[in-house]
Amino acid sequence: MFTSIINAVKSVTKDIGMPDRSPKWPALQNKHLKAHPTCASCGSANKPQVHHKKPFHLHPELELDPTNLITLCMDNDCHLIIGHGDSFKAYNPNVVEDVAYINANLTKLPVVLKEVAIKAKTNRLFE
Repeated sequence: MFTSIINAVKSVTKDIGMPDRSPKWPALQNKHLKAHPTCASCGSANKPQVHHKKPFHLHPELELDPTNLITLCMDNDCHLIIGHGDSFKAYNPNVVEDVAYINANLTKLPVVLKEVAIKAKTNRLFE
C-alpha cells in the first residue's frame, strides 16, 4: 500500500508541474521528523510524514521553511485525509485549524476524525 501511495504522489507531482525538490529537503525532512515524530492530528508514531501547510507546488519558496511543516501520519490516513482532503491532487487550506480541533477533542477521536475528514474534503482546493 505504501508503494502505491508513493507512486500516486509522484504521478500527481508530474501532473501539476511541481518544481524539483531542493537537495536540502531530505535533511530537513529528517530533522523535522526527529523533532516532531508523532502525528500532529492523532498522535500516532506510525508512518509519520512531513506535510507542507502551504503546498510546495504553489509555494516552492517555503519548501525549506520549518514553520510551514507539520507531521501527519499515514497510520490513520491523517496525511491524506486531513492534509489533502482525501485527494493527493488537492490540499486542505485549513490543516492547522483542523489539527487543533482534533487535538481539542481527542477523547472522541474516531468521530472527530470522520467529522474533520468531511470538512477537509469539502474545503480542499485543487491547484
